[in-house]
Amino acid sequence: MSELLSGSNALFSRDESQALRMRRYLMAAGTSLLLCLTLLFFAFVERLPWRVAIEGTAGVLGLILLFFVLFRSGLNLRFSDPSLTTEQLGAALLLLAYLMAHAGAARSSLVLFYPVAMLFGVLRLNSRRLMALAFLALAAHGTMLALLMAREPLLDRGALLAEFAVLIVVLPWFAAMGGYVNRLRTRLSDSNRDLKRAFDRIEQLAVRSYNRRFLMDCLAGERSRAERLGTAFAVCLVDLDHFKAINDDFGHAAGDAVLMELPVFAAAGLRAIDVFGRFGGEEFLLVLPGATLEGARAAAERVRRSIEAARFPALGERPVTVTIGVAEHGKGEDVAALLARADRALYAGKARGRNCVVIG
Repeated sequence: MSELLSGSNALFSRDESQALRMRRYLMAAGTSLLLCLTLLFFAFVERLPWRVAIEGTAGVLGLILLFFVLFRSGLNLRFSDPSLTTEQLGAALLLLAYLMAHAGAARSSLVLFYPVAMLFGVLRLNSRRLMALAFLALAAHGTMLALLMAREPLLDRGALLAEFAVLIVVLPWFAAMGGYVNRLRTRLSDSNRDLKRAFDRIEQLAVRSYNRRFLMDCLAGERSRAERLGTAFAVCLVDLDHFKAINDDFGHAAGDAVLMELPVFAAAGLRAIDVFGRFGGEEFLLVLPGATLEGARAAAERVRRSIEAARFPALGERPVTVTIGVAEHGKGEDVAALLARADRALYAGKARGRNCVVIG
């Protein structure tokens, strides 16, 4: 098992993007091997010369090795598209056109591999690139047919031209539809990202931002647990600094937006079990189950730094700071007394100049 794991680590880069490109390459390489099997089967049933089957298989394996070296060495990162989708498809289409010139009776069957090859571009390439690849395939196939008819005048030219006419219709149509699918996929991907961000924000607000009644119930429950089990817990009163100035300078709508968004930024410094909510006005309460005074101070400092570093859209580049008063529950102390100590620490912090954490 350890050998398998080490082999997997050797094949895939620790860079997630590069590892994803390698996986996509391996999918394309696996599909290319199907072409090799098809060539060998046609040779076995005498629909294709063995020489052509061997040359085609050698060409496919050579391309697989070439692109493996590019991905494994990281040289692909020097290209504008590190996935090398256009390059891989272009090489595959040119190889197919070469095989068509020597495929004989198997040519009409092998033509199906043109759209199969282009299928891999649908999830990565836009309409313009797919159409360019379609015209590359048509130019290569048309050149092959011209050389073939010049070399073998007795060939059924009507059948060859009919085959080419079908490709003229199918490949550009495939490129257009593939580009349309790619646009839909891109829009869906963008919508999913936006939706996930919105859900994450709603979830954070729903979990973290509670009203005063819930906070008081939570405090009562934590006090009861602490008295019964002898466990610790602490509270932090968080007050927005200069909130009146924010309302005066940016308007009450901006102030309301700050109050709504602040819990999201505060959550970055909190545990899953911590409870954070608006306590009244521009004041918030943080309940820290199981926290000692030192742990509560550290949590409050994380919250303070997180909010100070955040940027609120309604305020542009203007920073927001908070002052935090911290108090740990003492044995036999009721909720009102605990909050009073945290409140005194908060006002002490205001007197010191704000944007700080004070222990009560």
